Amino acid sequence: MASSTIIEACNSRKRNGKPFIFEAFAIGDSIDAFSGPFRDNIRLFLQEFASIEDYTLCGFPIWSTWLISNSTGAVFPLYTIEETTQLSLHPFCDYCKFSGWGHHYVSKRRYHLLIPANENWEKPLRSDTFEIGTHVLHGLIHCNGYGHLLSINGVNEDSNLLSGSDFMDLWDRLCTIFKTRKVSVNDVSKKGGVHLRLLHGVAYGQSWFGKWGYRFGRGSYGVTEQKYEIAVQFLSSLGLDKILNDFRKDIPKRQKIKQIIGTYRELSEVPLITISELLQFMLAFKSKAPFHSKMKLANGDDYWCDPDIVEKNRPISMETFVNLMANSDCRWPARRLEFVLIVIVNFLKENQANVGRNCGMTRQDLRNEARKFIGDTGLIDFVLKSIRCFALGNQIVRRTINPTTKLLEFTIHEAANEEESIRFPFLDKDSDCRWTERRVKQAAEFIVKILRAHNGDGAMSRQELRDKARTTIRDTGLIDYVLKSINKSVMGNKIVFRSKNPSTKRIEFAFEDIVDANRVENVELHLNIDQDLVYLYETVLLSYPGSDSVSLATGVVLDSKKFVKEWKLEDQENQRMALTCKVLPSFDELESELTRPLSPGVVVYVPPWITIGELKGVTQFALRDIYCIMQNFVVTQIGGLRGIEDERMLSCAVGRDAHVWVRGCGLDLETELRYEGGPIKLKVDCICGARDDDGERMVKCDACQVWFHTMCSGIDDHEEAWKLASMLTASTMKRVHVSVEANSSAALPCKGTSYSTKPTVIHIRGDINTSIPAAKLLYSWRKLRLIADPRPIPAPNGSWILHHSFKP
Repeated sequence: MASSTIIEACNSRKRNGKPFIFEAFAIGDSIDAFSGPFRDNIRLFLQEFASIEDYTLCGFPIWSTWLISNSTGAVFPLYTIEETTQLSLHPFCDYCKFSGWGHHYVSKRRYHLLIPANENWEKPLRSDTFEIGTHVLHGLIHCNGYGHLLSINGVNEDSNLLSGSDFMDLWDRLCTIFKTRKVSVNDVSKKGGVHLRLLHGVAYGQSWFGKWGYRFGRGSYGVTEQKYEIAVQFLSSLGLDKILNDFRKDIPKRQKIKQIIGTYRELSEVPLITISELLQFMLAFKSKAPFHSKMKLANGDDYWCDPDIVEKNRPISMETFVNLMANSDCRWPARRLEFVLIVIVNFLKENQANVGRNCGMTRQDLRNEARKFIGDTGLIDFVLKSIRCFALGNQIVRRTINPTTKLLEFTIHEAANEEESIRFPFLDKDSDCRWTERRVKQAAEFIVKILRAHNGDGAMSRQELRDKARTTIRDTGLIDYVLKSINKSVMGNKIVFRSKNPSTKRIEFAFEDIVDANRVENVELHLNIDQDLVYLYETVLLSYPGSDSVSLATGVVLDSKKFVKEWKLEDQENQRMALTCKVLPSFDELESELTRPLSPGVVVYVPPWITIGELKGVTQFALRDIYCIMQNFVVTQIGGLRGIEDERMLSCAVGRDAHVWVRGCGLDLETELRYEGGPIKLKVDCICGARDDDGERMVKCDACQVWFHTMCSGIDDHEEAWKLASMLTASTMKRVHVSVEANSSAALPCKGTSYSTKPTVIHIRGDINTSIPAAKLLYSWRKLRLIADPRPIPAPNGSWILHHSFKP
């Protein structure tokens, strides 16, 4: 159970009514005196910054730390649950096993740090809390300092907007101040059906978690770090022009890819040469937009941020309009399109001067006038059909329908004349508003005027804008409603944007030029960046034509799910030395009992002037406090084969940040709680190269007790696992394995069994790729029951016999 001193300390103080600031919590020196190893720092954290709850989770104590977000005002709990391993229903750790840490000794305690989903912030934790995958944040850290990030999600509820990156920042800060040693994460996050580890790997050369220092930890199906790096580099270097050339036989896909590439090349200020540069630009362009999306890990919903549909009468610059037309299925070059637009603008100006300011030209009249200078009527019709609203200088050209004649008309106006009216899209959508439309519009117009007056000084924070609005509008509820809804309201050629400042994490409002503001071009141009990303992902990365190299590289990246971050040990400013003390068992223990790799050592922080004898006492206490197997361990020696004298001063015997061997006696070899990976270590010898359990679906051979990936054995994930048999070649006596179709009408070859005449196909997996009808295997079973008496069986690539201990 939890240390009684911690619980007594938490019970003795009153619950702190004031929550901690989320954005500043655990930053730098905001939490002092955390100068020990993780096991000590987490206890100190619970004493100083958490309150004990009046209920438990499966008998384990719960502490809560309440946080408040300055940017959104959201208040939520950070729970810490201390799980005692010996009392747990699941004492072993699958996360350690699949991360390659299954050889670690079982730690006595593990700490769950979690923030529930926002709908559960005010509710007690449920008994199945550890199994829920929808927590905003859930991390697990063993008392030896090794941990796992299990889930990370964002919050987007009404005005509460906190992204997965915000909570990832918090997790990283906590791990840093706690002096965590290593943390693993299983990156299976998806958005819109897109695996982010592949998308970000190709774009940035690392996973999404790479922004916080997580690097390749372990691959599935025998993938190594070298293979991963080669695959990422290969995919990232694919040239856009090469991609278009390789898709030349698939005209529809090539045209779509060309359109996407052309659109973003026009928007980029630097050349986009490779697919990595294109994806980087698209993701950066998307993040600058005033639409924010949640991050989702592990079983995430298939969604992207969904921009609102933008009014078609917002003006875009003529240059942008020309580029959009040229990048579509247009057969005319950009210079000819631009010439037609200039001709149209000149005719509209002339018509306005001769007929009147408010009179437009019909489509037919404008077409007839344009034909006097342009002979290609197809070009004229294409441009007239494409015009919605564009700006040339301070002139804005619009296409509208005359309400009287019902004919298409084209008009031109000064941009300044359009500032007389303000358009608030939210007024057309919200029918449940408790204020009248007149009051809401007056409040919105006043807030826009404040922004307009502040325009030269940059963006305004939400709090600053709210305070200024309160000088005239007394109803704070109305102000909050307008501030939440006013995003993308238009005043002439200006637009209001509500966004989150990436530095201060606060909501800000800006009043920007629609035509010239690059950060809103995705709104103006009706771009669907999410749809374009999904198309490139599915078409280029997953379905590349005629190239096994791309598909193989993609498979390698997708098979690399486990990433790890390591925090380096550092000496303290108060001159304490950081040492890693690792137990070296006796030869007999290594030979008979402790056959797996040695568990990592424990970290101790000690002053350099203590003696080796005193170090033995500190190390013994740490080992007993951390590992179940060392409950009664006695340290007898510091040093390897030759120990160091107890009287020697530590600083004279070992250096700083040293790894020190420790020897002793008293290991509890009778306990079942020995290794985090469990008492049984699977024997894995798959053809992909895997030699350890990587968490993927596997099947066991009943003959030799070896485990193989079902995918490597020719069994799809949706299929039931087949029976696996072991076979030897008659010539080389090399063992290979066969997977037998379970749904066949014929039984497996077995003595005394009757068989159907329909042959059973047995797929041979190994160094020979062939298949043999069951009749021949049946013949071999009857004639050659012992390996010592082999007889060749006709087969395309070799001779096979069943293993003598084969079981169906």
